[in-house]
Amino acid sequence: MTPTSRRIFLYWLLLLVPTLVVGAVAVQLLRRERARLAERATYADEARRAAVTARASLIVENAELLVGDVETGLLDTLATAPAPDLDGFLDQWEKTNPLVRTAFRCAVDGRVLRPAVDTTDENARGFLRRFARRLAEPPPWSEPTVVQAAADRLQAAPSLERQKADSNFAQVQSARRDVQNLSKARSSYAAGEASVDNRRERAAAPAAKQTGAVTAPERRAWLPWAVENRLHLLGWVQPAGAGEVRGVELEMAALISRLGGALPVESGAGEGYALRDDRGRVLHQAGAVPRAGAPLVRVPLSAALLPDWDVVAFLAAPPGESGGGAGFLFVGSLLVGILLVAILAGGSLLLWQARRSGAEAAQKTSFVANVSHEFKTPLTTIRLYAELLEQGRVRDAAQGGEYLRTIGREVQRLARLVNNVLDFSRLEQGRKKYAREPLDLAAELARLLDAQAPRLVEAGLTLRRELPASPLPLTTDRDAVGQIVLNLLDNACKYAAGGGEVTVALLPRPAGGAILSVLDRGPGVPPAHRERIFEKFHRVDDTLTAEKTGAGLGLSIARQLARGLSGDLRCEPRAGGGAAFLLELP
Repeated sequence: MTPTSRRIFLYWLLLLVPTLVVGAVAVQLLRRERARLAERATYADEARRAAVTARASLIVENAELLVGDVETGLLDTLATAPAPDLDGFLDQWEKTNPLVRTAFRCAVDGRVLRPAVDTTDENARGFLRRFARRLAEPPPWSEPTVVQAAADRLQAAPSLERQKADSNFAQVQSARRDVQNLSKARSSYAAGEASVDNRRERAAAPAAKQTGAVTAPERRAWLPWAVENRLHLLGWVQPAGAGEVRGVELEMAALISRLGGALPVESGAGEGYALRDDRGRVLHQAGAVPRAGAPLVRVPLSAALLPDWDVVAFLAAPPGESGGGAGFLFVGSLLVGILLVAILAGGSLLLWQARRSGAEAAQKTSFVANVSHEFKTPLTTIRLYAELLEQGRVRDAAQGGEYLRTIGREVQRLARLVNNVLDFSRLEQGRKKYAREPLDLAAELARLLDAQAPRLVEAGLTLRRELPASPLPLTTDRDAVGQIVLNLLDNACKYAAGGGEVTVALLPRPAGGAILSVLDRGPGVPPAHRERIFEKFHRVDDTLTAEKTGAGLGLSIARQLARGLSGDLRCEPRAGGGAAFLLELP
C-alpha cells in the first residue's frame, strides 16, 4: 500500500467510525423515544376511554333525571287534581299536555271507571285494549312491595354526584325545567276547581281531626310494560284517603323528543354517543356514531324507568395512531440514514476534491514544466542560429538560408504555443469571442494545408487531401477553425509520425454544415483515453521524461473551440489502424 493510499484509508476510517457511532446512538435514542411515545399513547388512550365511559354514565344519569322529573311531575299533578268533576279535569289535561296520552280512573279492584268502555274516542279505546291484559292480572297497586319500592325511588332526593357540573349541564337543566313545567301544567278549568277543593279540604280537616279518623297514606308508582313489542309507561297514584286510583299513560314520542337534551351538545374528536330504545333503534345521537361496529361502552338505563334502553359510546382511533410507533421509528431511522449518507457523501466529496486538487496541482506543475520546456526549446534554437548568423559562421548562402528557415519554423512553433496558452486562458474565463462570417471552408482548408505542408514533410508525414472540388460555404469563425486544424495537425506530427501519412478529408453534412476528418496511421488512442485526451493537461504519457513534449492543451482547446462554434470534436479508431479525429461544424 502506497503512502497516498494509506493516508486516504486513514481519512476514511476517521470519517466512517464516528459516523457509524453517531448512527448507532441515534437509532438507540429513536427506539427509546418510540417506547416512551407508545407508553404515553397508551396512557392517553386509557384516559380517553375512561372519559368516554364517564360521559356515557353521565348521559344515562341525565336521561334518568329527565324521565324521573316527567314521572314525578305527572303524578304530582294527578295527586293534586280536584276530586269534584275529576273527569272534566282529565279531559282537559289530555288535550293540553303533550306528555299525556291517556288519563284514567280505576277502582281499587281494577275496574276501569274512565274512560268508559263504550267511548267513541279512538285513543281511549286503544288504551283499553292495551290495558285489558294488564288488568286481567292483579292490579299493580295491589302489590305493596313493588309500590313501596317505586315510591321510595321517586321520592328519593338526587345524590350530589348526579348534580355535579360538566360541559353540558346547562342544557340538561334547561331540558329538565322544560319537562317539569310541562308535566305539572294544569288546565284553566283545573286551576279554578283546585281552589274550591282546597277550601273544602281545609274545612274538612278540623272535623277529621275531631273524629280521630286515620287517613291512609298516598300511594303511587310507575309501571313500564310491553304490549305488542312496544314499550308503554303507566303511572298511577292513589291519593290519601281516596277510594279510587288515578292514572296516566305517558306519550312516548313526546318523552323521546325531550330526551335529546341529555346528550352533549359537543363531543370530543372521534367520540360518539347514542341513546337506543329496547329494540336497538337509535333515538338520539351526538358525534360520530358508526352504523356497524361494537361500541366502546354500553350503559343501560334503569329498568324501573326505561327497561332495555341504553346509551352506547364509540371512540374512533385518532388518524395515524395505529402503527404510529413503527412509523415514527421508520421516519426517524430514514432521517438518521439520510444524515449519515450526507456525512459520508460530504466526506467523500471532500476527499475526492482533495485528490482532484492534488491531481490538478500535479498537472499544473507538469504543465508549467512542459510549457517552460516548450518555450525554451524554440527560443534556444532561435538564439543558436541567430548567433551563428551574427558571427558569420556560415559556409555559403545556402547554409544561411537554411538557418533562416529553421528560425522561421521555430518562431511559428513558438507562436502556436503562445496562441494555445492565450486561447486556454480566454476559454477558462469565458471571454472567448467568435467572429462568425461567410466562409468557403474548402478553399480555407486548402490554404491552411499549403502553409503546413513543409512542416508535415519535415516530420516525415505524407499529406493526403480529400477535398471537394466545388466550394463548401459555411458561416463560422475563420481563426477558430484554423486553430482547431493546426492543433490536430500538430498532434499528428507529435504522435503519428511513425505512420508515414496523414489524411485530411472534408465532406458536407446531410443536415447542413460539414465534417472535417484528420486521419493518421499512428499507434492510435487507447479506448480508456479517447474521451480523456480532450481534458485539459491530460496526456497519455504525462511524465517529464516523456518522448514527446507538450502541455496537454491542444486537443482540449480544439474541442472547446468546436463546441463554441456549436459543433463537436471526437476521436474514433481508424479502420486499418490509427486514429480519426472528426470535427463537425453546423
